[in-house]
Amino acid sequence: MGRRDRKGTRRGGRPPKRGRGNRSRAPRKALAESDVLRVLSRRARPALSESALRRALGLGPDASGRLRTLLRTMVEAGTLEQMRRSYRVPRRDGLLEGRYESGSTASSGATGARGGRVRGDGGRVWRVESAAGAAPGDRVLFQPIGDAARGHAEILDVLEGHRSDWVGIYRRRGRGGVVVPYRDDAEWEVAIGPRDEAGAADGDVVAVQGASRESKRAKNRGGRRGAAPETPVGRVVEVLGRPGDPQADFRAIVWRRRLPWHFPEAVRRAADALEAAVPAAEIERRVDLRARAFFTIDPASARDHDDALCVETSSGELTRLWVAIADVGHYVPEGSAIDREALRRGNSVYFPDRAIPMLPERLSGDLCSLREGVERLVMAVELVVGRSGRVARRSFYPAVIQSRARLTYAEAARILATGEADGAPAAVADQLPALARITQALRKRRMEAGGIDLELPEATIEFGDDGRVADVRAAPRTEAHRAVEDAMLAANRAVAEALIGAGRPAIHRNHPPPPPREIDALRELYERFGLIREGEAGSDREGGFIPGGLARVMGHPEERLVHQATLRSMSQARYGAEPQGHFALAFEHYVHFTSPIRRYADLVVHRALVGLLESTSDHGRFTAPPRRLEQLQRVAQRISWRERVAIESEREAVDLQKCALMQRHVGEVFTGTVSSVAPFGLWLTLDAYFVEGLVHVSALPDFVEFDEQSYALVARRSGERFALGDRFEVRVESVDLPKARIDFRIESRLDGAPHKASRRRSRSGSSL
Repeated sequence: MGRRDRKGTRRGGRPPKRGRGNRSRAPRKALAESDVLRVLSRRARPALSESALRRALGLGPDASGRLRTLLRTMVEAGTLEQMRRSYRVPRRDGLLEGRYESGSTASSGATGARGGRVRGDGGRVWRVESAAGAAPGDRVLFQPIGDAARGHAEILDVLEGHRSDWVGIYRRRGRGGVVVPYRDDAEWEVAIGPRDEAGAADGDVVAVQGASRESKRAKNRGGRRGAAPETPVGRVVEVLGRPGDPQADFRAIVWRRRLPWHFPEAVRRAADALEAAVPAAEIERRVDLRARAFFTIDPASARDHDDALCVETSSGELTRLWVAIADVGHYVPEGSAIDREALRRGNSVYFPDRAIPMLPERLSGDLCSLREGVERLVMAVELVVGRSGRVARRSFYPAVIQSRARLTYAEAARILATGEADGAPAAVADQLPALARITQALRKRRMEAGGIDLELPEATIEFGDDGRVADVRAAPRTEAHRAVEDAMLAANRAVAEALIGAGRPAIHRNHPPPPPREIDALRELYERFGLIREGEAGSDREGGFIPGGLARVMGHPEERLVHQATLRSMSQARYGAEPQGHFALAFEHYVHFTSPIRRYADLVVHRALVGLLESTSDHGRFTAPPRRLEQLQRVAQRISWRERVAIESEREAVDLQKCALMQRHVGEVFTGTVSSVAPFGLWLTLDAYFVEGLVHVSALPDFVEFDEQSYALVARRSGERFALGDRFEVRVESVDLPKARIDFRIESRLDGAPHKASRRRSRSGSSL
């Protein structure tokens, strides 16, 4: 959200003649730091040259000087780093990038997991014990191990490089064809011979395996005589569908992100060998909570249920809240085959119609899922909370429960709204009002401390009987959602404070404050919309104006833009072996404890809590050995990276399904509201579907200027304004699935003001 200059933006079409009368109207696209960062941040390749950046930004050769000046300024400010003739966004997570080189370092721990070395981008060579699937020449992400002076490192992921299989779009060419990228920023193609296409039609998404050897005939497959020798040759092994089909998109994302979606045989065997019945001896050593009416609240489509709640009120000022979390650690010992695979994955990845779980189905969907009417082992957090939201007492212990009911969020919300049981057992329904009261008090206390609550609804994808996307809706956030969220936050915080108090090492969830530059830019935006009151901007807490501003913008046209800008200004939350506080929650200490089925960090915290409970020492704080802290930091960096991969994969899957839906509506007219404004166009969100598309400035009827004070585009000649909250009828102009982009064209304004629609079609692919 850096400060932008006011610049004119010309609509698309033929460049103007360079006559005297046109000089003042020569096309000059607005260019800002945010545009460059947007392009670089969305690409898988680590760096782009100046010319490649210029093309990606949709700029002509005449803009080279302006772009070069901007890049130099960004490098000096540290927002970009220069690598020879290329630029990239610097890493902020302490991880490094480089090239894997062949070689052997002694001591590879697993069969076939050869070691070698990595040459970092700075030229330094690091020794690694395992190639982690990398081939010589591959670009890898790695982290130092221990003292950096030793030069030991661990490869976390392969960013780009050698492939023996591909997922892409098949294109006919001559007698055969080629497979080209789909949802991949890299440039490649695989030659396919006429006998190796497996019935694929032009435009199908296919899975391809590399040919075992490249014969003279293979080099000329697909009518491509004289093809470069390095062009790989393959054969289609599976036709996955058309772009936008859920199966095709899933496999394309899995391939691009290198997601491990099959469990190794050893892991499956270990999971299948686990006993289903809970041994009597295990129940005997635990706190028996089976008589209490625990219940779960989850989405209707939930694939696992790892948390349950129970509330007990008294006649006094206090309420007792139990948060029971599946005891995954009981079934997954540290260092076991299941544990090693869980660490490799780091977390589960959730797609609109399926999931890639961190743990095998035997655990995630059965033994560790708190299903209704079934005895399950849990780690329980018992909190005694006052009416003010202050936690008076807290207790932790291994327990056994038997859930009485599985509620969906919609069912729980109806019970809270109507007071009727809605089919739930009375012993459960009667608890919900007390749960709402106590979690509201917890939330109020958190917000008074400076907590930030962003309202950015997520999309819910609904599928038809044919397996294709049928609807996209904004996921509701009811009082039931908020109650569960605040109960989990309270449990996480209580565990963090207990571990910190005892000096027990764990993995903490840290969220640093935004950098001062982002705070300044955000303050400027809030002031522009009149969201800051006297004294807030100078709060002792950095960004102290944010909670009040978010409350004041609620219900106004600027609400979504302000929430999005606030989110973009935030630093990324990451895991770490040392506690550093959580800015957005306004918590001094915080861990993730409540989702051990889907997050490895939570499993580590469970083990730390068990270690605390089993400790018999009465000699004060525990002192963790340095080697343990070093190990935890390595795990923290790994799972922080895997979290980013999961978030990007999930977001990509949702965007593709939105595009797949709108592809069936190209040419149709919908009503929508302007939700964001940028120098290059308007973003509109439709009424009928929770889908956002771009009206590029090239589709507007006049030259426009971006008014940064009011976030509006203003036509030079007519003075017409296109601002936040404006309502329009728009036509779906085009949908680009490979780029996950939807373009609209304005047909008419709905608020009565005149609008002249553009006669020209908008140019696709020119968004900044």
